[in-house]
Amino acid sequence: MKEREKRLPTTGEAIIFMIIIIAVIVVAIRMGLGGGGAANALIALFIAGVLATIIAFYLGNKWSDIQEAMMSTVKESLIAIFILIVVGMMIGVWMIGGTVPALVFYGLKLISPYVMLPLTFILCAFTSVFTGTSFGTISTMGIALVGVSHGMGMPVHVVAGAVVSGAYFGDKMSPLSDSTNMAAGLTGTPLYSHISSMFYSTIPATAVCILLYTFLGLRYASGDLDPSNIITMSNALEANFNLSVLTLIPPALVIAVSAKRVPALPGLTLCLIVSILLAMVLQNQSFVTVMAPSFRGPSPDTGVRIVDSLLSRGGIRGVQDTIILIIIACMMGGALHTAGILNVFVNALLKVLRKPSSLIVGTMLYSYIVLLLSGNQVLGIILGSRTFKDGYKDMVLHSRVLSRALEDTNTIMAPVVPWSTAALFPMGILGVTTEYIPYVLFAFTVPIFSLICAFSGWGMFRADGSPMWKKRS
Repeated sequence: MKEREKRLPTTGEAIIFMIIIIAVIVVAIRMGLGGGGAANALIALFIAGVLATIIAFYLGNKWSDIQEAMMSTVKESLIAIFILIVVGMMIGVWMIGGTVPALVFYGLKLISPYVMLPLTFILCAFTSVFTGTSFGTISTMGIALVGVSHGMGMPVHVVAGAVVSGAYFGDKMSPLSDSTNMAAGLTGTPLYSHISSMFYSTIPATAVCILLYTFLGLRYASGDLDPSNIITMSNALEANFNLSVLTLIPPALVIAVSAKRVPALPGLTLCLIVSILLAMVLQNQSFVTVMAPSFRGPSPDTGVRIVDSLLSRGGIRGVQDTIILIIIACMMGGALHTAGILNVFVNALLKVLRKPSSLIVGTMLYSYIVLLLSGNQVLGIILGSRTFKDGYKDMVLHSRVLSRALEDTNTIMAPVVPWSTAALFPMGILGVTTEYIPYVLFAFTVPIFSLICAFSGWGMFRADGSPMWKKRS
């Protein structure tokens, strides 16, 4: 049988192939082929990967070349996978070691009616930063704060908006977050370089959010604080854990490691080791008792459902779906790369997007389209990273600019797309309708500052890492 001659797709073919692949993913997710949750995305990406492989064969590529590209792409993401494993272990240890219980305990002590909204945003931001999960934050700290709001006469949908805003601050910025590690890993950006790049759009947006939530809080604060939920949670935490200030050493160490720019894997491994030792000493636990939750996740029994839900997070099993998702996405990306679809597609885009600012705008619009079609934030990060990675190289932009653009759109806008899981989850958990969406202020302010960075040059970096807003010496 005569082999098909290898060729690149035409521009029209590349566009059609990309539309078909995205459509297949969207339809597969909407059909719920995985049975719900992350499994839907896993099955959808697997089907898309098979389709991309078939397209590569159609264009005359050999299996050996496709396989090599897949393996190479997976290899590029191995560090991100290793980091996720360490992160999963550390979250499990933090739960049983008293770190997260202490953060929640001291945070709830700060509640006051007139600063309810800004504190809700801040407390949820801290919780999500130190747990790496927006859903976990919403279903625990968020529930507690919404419960408190009932006794204060404050509109629940407004508080829910502040909860979701804070929860997605950590989902975007935490070194423990799946989406943060995924955006960094798939774009080939060192984790802390990715996080530091996001400071330029996230910090000013956060300041604006705190200010706006303060004004809203002063407007809506009209009742007295009902402390029953806070007392119930605080008593349960105090009765089951030694809440010494020493339990806060691990998150402080994570901040120190980040500030010192220690490479993520050894830095977080050091934090994990310290967390294990402190958990053993402060909670009077054996090594085996502490290590078990680092694999399977903790199973607390404090007698208070909301506290048990809060502390049932972490472990390697808690991140295994994300790890599998990264591997399947890399396989799909390898097939697309071999077929030349992404190169042709990006080259066609670059004929229109000729400036760094227009490239970022194009990246953001592309992410919004994928997000609106699929309702899945992970999909936009995966496809966006593969689609635009070479384009940023061609414009001599550092990959941290791309990783930031992907997170400034996909991650934080997901909870304001009404048909997305990220929106349906807080509506179901917090008992609100889509009325909460206008009050997710973080989702609307970050993209504004992302565009300011794009057009002003502030926070933009050349491929060699030098800042574009400074002249070369």
